[in-house]
Formats: sequence, C-alpha cells, structure tokens
Amino acid sequence: MKKLLFLLFILISTGFAQTKKIYLFYTNDVHGGIAEVEATFLNPNFPPILGGGASAAGIISEYRKIAEENGDIFLLFDSGDIFQGTPLGTKTEGKAVIEYMNQVGYTAAAAGNHDFDLGKEAFINLTKEANFPILAANLVNKETGDPFEYIKPYILIEKEGLKIGIFGISTEATENMSFADHIKGLDFTSEKPAAQKAVAKLKEMGADIIIGLSHLGLPYNMEEGYEKLQEAVAQGEKKESYLNAMELARYVSGIDILFGGHIHKGYNEPWVDPVNHTICFQNYGNGGNLGMAIMEVDMETKTIAGYELPTRNSGLLLLTQDEYWPDPEIRDSIKAEQARVEKGFDEVIGITEFALTRAAGESPMNNLICDAMISESGADFSFTNFGGIRSDLQIGPITPRDMFKVLPFGNAIVVMRMSGKMLKGLIESKLERSRPGLAIGGGKVVYEKAREDGHKITEFLVKGEPLDPDKMYRVAMTDYLAEGNSGLSMLEDIEEENIDRTGIMLREAVTQYIQKNAPLKIKNDGRWVKN
Repeated sequence: MKKLLFLLFILISTGFAQTKKIYLFYTNDVHGGIAEVEATFLNPNFPPILGGGASAAGIISEYRKIAEENGDIFLLFDSGDIFQGTPLGTKTEGKAVIEYMNQVGYTAAAAGNHDFDLGKEAFINLTKEANFPILAANLVNKETGDPFEYIKPYILIEKEGLKIGIFGISTEATENMSFADHIKGLDFTSEKPAAQKAVAKLKEMGADIIIGLSHLGLPYNMEEGYEKLQEAVAQGEKKESYLNAMELARYVSGIDILFGGHIHKGYNEPWVDPVNHTICFQNYGNGGNLGMAIMEVDMETKTIAGYELPTRNSGLLLLTQDEYWPDPEIRDSIKAEQARVEKGFDEVIGITEFALTRAAGESPMNNLICDAMISESGADFSFTNFGGIRSDLQIGPITPRDMFKVLPFGNAIVVMRMSGKMLKGLIESKLERSRPGLAIGGGKVVYEKAREDGHKITEFLVKGEPLDPDKMYRVAMTDYLAEGNSGLSMLEDIEEENIDRTGIMLREAVTQYIQKNAPLKIKNDGRWVKN
C-alpha cells in the first residue's frame, strides 16, 4: 500500500504538474560568420576549427527534434548585426546569411546597426528574403511616425498552448553610427518608451511570456555595469534613451527574457535583474558560439519556473568541429557560396615580420592604416577611429581575407583641407573627458591627460614641423568620419570645395600599401604620446 501511495504521489507531482520546456537558442553579432574558421584565439600555432553555421545547425536540428517528440517548444533568435563583416556576408549583401538562417529556421531576429551598412534598400531586401520577422519597436518612418513598413515592432506566437510575445529594440545610437543616406527617412526612437509600449501591447494581446530581442549590449563587465546601474537608480535617474540591455531590463517591467548584443561579450550564465526578475542572455560575436538554455514553464500559471544550461557553468557552446560535427548539407551549401564569392581571397598579398595589433592609442595596426591613407591619397596628415579597425594580424602572410577581417566596413578615403587650428581642435575633442583619441599618421601628438579639456595637447607635429594654426593642411580620414560621425560634428562645417572624395577604398589602399612595402616591419614609432 505504501508503495502504491508513493507511486501515486510521483504521478501527481510530475505528470499533473503541467510543466513544459522551451528549448531556447540564440545568436547575436554574427557579422557574416557562418563559415568554418580557425580558432587562432585558442591556439595561434595549431588552431582548432570552428564549424560555424554548419555546427550550429547540427545542434539546432537535434534539439528541435527532441522538442517536437516531447511536445515542448523550440525557439531560435538573433539580436542583430547579421551579415556585415565577412566576404561571404558583405559580398552577397547579406543574402547568404539570410538563406542560412532560413535553412535552420530562425523564429525572429532584431535589427542591428550594421544591418544598414550597405544602405536601406539592402536592408529591405533582407527583410523580403527572410522567412522570419525582423523586429524593432523603435524603428519608425520619420515622416509618419508609423513603424517602418518592412519590419515589425513585435509578434505574438502560440506554441503548445503558450502565447509568447516577442519584440525587438535597436540601439538608438544607430543614427550616430550610420551614413545619413543609409538610414534616410528612418528614425531610431528612444529605447525605453518603445519597449514599454511593445510590452503593454503584447500583454493586451494576451501574451503569457514576453521575450525581448535587443541590439543593446549587456555591459562588458557585469559587476561594474550593475554598480553603475545601482548608482543611477539611487540618484533618481530616469533614463529613457541610449540604454544598454541591463538598463532596459531594469527600467521596463514585464519582460521575462531579454537577449542582448552589440558589444560581442558573451555571458556564460544569464544575468537576472533582482527587481523585475528579467533573465538576460548574451552571446559572443562572429558566429563562433551558439547560446542555449532550457526554460521550465509552469503551464498552470503560464510563468517561468526556472532554467537549466547545457553545461554546468555555461550556456554558450563553442562550436569546435571535433565536439559539434557540422551538418553536411548546410556545410556544403555554405562552402559552395564561399567558392563563388571569395575567389582569390586566400592569395598572399604580403608578409609582416611583426604582429600587427590594435590599441586605443598608438599601435602597429593603427600606424599601418593611417600611413596607407597618406600614401594612397597624398595627404599631409591622417586619422581614423579605433572602432573601425576590427582585427589584429599575426606574424606571417597576409591575404585579402585577413584585410576583410581588419577593415570590414567598406569605407572610402576622404581628404579635407582645414587649418592647423581646426585640426588641433578635432584631436583635442577626441581627448575630452579622458577619451583615448584617434589613430594618426603623418605627424606626432603629445598630450597630458591631467590638463583641462581643450588644452591637453602639448606638442603637435605634421611632417616633422610644428603645427601652424594658420596653415591649410590636407587631412585624410574615412567617409564615415567625414560626415561628422564619432563626435566629429565640426567637420560638417567644411565647405564642399575643400573636400576631395577620392573614391579610394580604405581596404584597397591598405592592400596596395602592403604590396608595395612588404615584408612589413611596422612598430610603434612614438607618434602618439601620453605624458
């Protein structure tokens, strides 16, 4: 009798508990990284192979089947910046990546700022190609204020008796990071009110669980980010705009699960807001990982009862081929498209005898790029922003594929005529509030961090001579900076007659410089000095 009662208790506590699992998979900032690559960050001499989209497809297929067999729910999301960054992604204008996402069956994706890098029309084409909705509740038509017609602010889906509301949010800073022509007619509104409106609307539609796909980053350092959030809350700050994902989770109640992106920093374990209890996930970028969590849902209350991760300490699966064997059909499809668009991308264009690394200051890679700008444009001085330089190069051969990793954005060189006074003012503006400055070529800048803003520079040379405030200089930069982006709004005042839009692509300029000067022996030469 005791045994029968025990079995009855087990049946009541499990069979009648009415719990259901959601198999949750997520990516962000893939940047076209769906092909297999060498994981040099793990071992530069004998790098293991990451299987990329094909390895992810194998995992996705396996767990989708498990969910279907058990009557559970399967969801697959991306938080934006889908294609820009690899030859395969950029040269197909994102089509190759969207085709892959269609093949593996994404549920929805958010719109990222780099998804507009090839212009609004290219983005519209992606929305038409996608078999899944691209979401952004704060992306509206500037003239009408209505949602941009090619995306959706939110969707409601019903699976296995559960109504799931999903909304997207893009970073409001897209307007400061994109060419004006690329987002003409679009308005990226403040994140908080747009998210609040989306959550309220989804609740009104009967959503049991609400999921946010945000192209906003969880802070690079979780502890520091949370400390800043607590300080802001303690001071009564009511932030509406330019939020990160942690702030969105705190300032907007009603979000059960939130996905971040934009900064390429993975969280092995989710961060849970202690006030609103929003569970926040974020993956690394460039397609090397697949995020996974299994959510437990109490179907009686239609609430999340808990979650488990695929490994004891992490929800991020590093897609090494020896552990996650690629799906052969997906792999063949990706390789075929690569062969079509990447012909010649592995030919050697030169050799470097020293590692070409990046830094927020002077570095060999920064020096190479700025010197190439001067060499190919004939300018007196050059500068570029650190954020546009996306990869380092190790000692050895350099290929066009390497150059695409370093300079993925397709910027052109613009030369502007400006006075020495204006040039110094530009550099001073990038040193304000302890900012790190710019990568430079053709001169030398010495500055003291402790001096007041606007007066930090103590020495400024151009071509070995002291900067003359009254002299006109030809200054090379990217077309992105020439439009006044990255805080250089004073460039908008330069008259067209003093602007030479060279048409020289920065990536091609650096490639030609390498070909002319290889083998490269570039080191720091003291052109950027902080006293």
